[in-house]
Amino acid sequence: MMRGYLFLALIFLSSVVASQSNSTMSGTFLASRFSSSVNDYNKSAIYSVSMIEKGNEQPEIYNDALLFLIAAGKFEKAFFLAETMEKMNLRSPALGLILVIKSIKAGKYDVAIELMSKFEGHLPSILKISIEGWIHVGNGDLEAAEQKFDAFKTSDLNFDLGAYYKAIAYAQVGDYTKASKIIRENKKNSGLLGVTYEIFQANVASLAHNPTIGTSILDQTIKESPNKLTLMQLHKKISELNSNNLEVFKTTWEGIADTLLLFAEVDNQRGNYNLIETFYCQLAKYVSNNSSRFNIRLAKSLSKVKLIDEAVNSLNLIKPSDIFYAESKVLLADLLTNSSQENLAVKELKKLIEIGVTNFEVYEALGNVYRYAEQFDLASKAYSEALRLKKKSDLEDQNSWLIYFFRGIAREQLKEYKDSIADLRKSLELRPAQPQVLNYLGYMLIEKRENLDEALDMIELAVEKSPQSGYIIDSLAWGLYQLGRYEEAITPMEQAISLEPEDPIVNDHFGDVLWKVGRKREAYFQWKRVLLFQPSEELRMDIEKKLKHGLEDL
Repeated sequence: MMRGYLFLALIFLSSVVASQSNSTMSGTFLASRFSSSVNDYNKSAIYSVSMIEKGNEQPEIYNDALLFLIAAGKFEKAFFLAETMEKMNLRSPALGLILVIKSIKAGKYDVAIELMSKFEGHLPSILKISIEGWIHVGNGDLEAAEQKFDAFKTSDLNFDLGAYYKAIAYAQVGDYTKASKIIRENKKNSGLLGVTYEIFQANVASLAHNPTIGTSILDQTIKESPNKLTLMQLHKKISELNSNNLEVFKTTWEGIADTLLLFAEVDNQRGNYNLIETFYCQLAKYVSNNSSRFNIRLAKSLSKVKLIDEAVNSLNLIKPSDIFYAESKVLLADLLTNSSQENLAVKELKKLIEIGVTNFEVYEALGNVYRYAEQFDLASKAYSEALRLKKKSDLEDQNSWLIYFFRGIAREQLKEYKDSIADLRKSLELRPAQPQVLNYLGYMLIEKRENLDEALDMIELAVEKSPQSGYIIDSLAWGLYQLGRYEEAITPMEQAISLEPEDPIVNDHFGDVLWKVGRKREAYFQWKRVLLFQPSEELRMDIEKKLKHGLEDL
């Protein structure tokens, strides 16, 4: 969306340098660099601070410590270090931004303005415009805020952020009619602003005019948006006449937090992306006074680097009365599931259902938890309810393919093959040539020795669509094997093992193929490797038989 501009965010903050050959570097220095590479922000902060305490005066180390402390949520320690750095007359982008945010939170707006002047050249212009504009809003000077927000027109952004922020500012002082007018007159590329814009637009239209206009906007948005749950919660709230205030941008400083999130969306192929993203998300959450959507965004950032406990803590701050509550609980259930806490995940989702949140997303999430826990009967029932609710709400669309796919998997595990195949074919009808579905259905047909030519065609197309998937290439090799085309299976089998060298099933398949082409010593070697990679009990017993008898008597 803003790749060229947002690369500045990385340059703006990142001072973590590549490893150097200086042999005098302490172990602490290397440990800090190592910790940043594995995204252990708290340890990295401790290491960096310990280096400073031991007398290391390199400005880069101070800046590293600031980044890590904020990313770890250690604001008081970061503020103390920032004040120390300012007294030392050090300058860094992170320092300037942290001091400005600290001053704003303390209500010292004049100090914040002075700091931005002091750190002129270190703060990106877009961030500076936003902060100055929102300070004017905080001071009640909307005319000055408008003039400042107009400066966004000369930025590289391809949407009018200034008009959006002016609408928010007027809505915050209760002038919903003017806010709604600004929104209507400045819609160019507004979709790039994401779901928050859609929430704000419908929310303001409802407050400025009547609830019916708000819900009609949401009706269209819900059909087009992949993220429907929060939009549907707002729809329900407006319909029941329970939305009498702003649901987003409730405070002035959420505007600054919103701008900070623009900088969190940096190119994820760049070094230290996760650190930069989390740094901005933490600052956004802090300056917004723990506003719900910033807690969710931070949780997503933390979950990317497996900081599950921290992500869960962020999500648990969201209250049941908030329109983002359901979304937060679905995300929480996903995090708990991925950390093998399926029972807790089920409890969280059932709590939602008990309080009347019965959207299809909740049942889809419940199905995912049960599927992950291999409770396939319950998973199938949950997915069926999700599909029923989707059809009932007239929302069955191409995005339903995933629910059909997952229910097909559950039914296959329950040996309900006819229903499973029907679901998988329905999934492909909604999302033609989807490689994972093609692979699963093709592999299943091959295992059942049904429609073998069609099955192989499916898997070949899946490989074409996803040529770097070892699992899909393994399916192709295994299909050729099942058809007795052993020599042809060797090449894709070798490709699969190079992509998934530690997968027990791929190693098992490779051993079987090698045996069939007469390379029996290599087959035994491959089967032995299977035992190194925690195979299932069923596969382990099968491998032990192969190691004893080969494939001759099996």
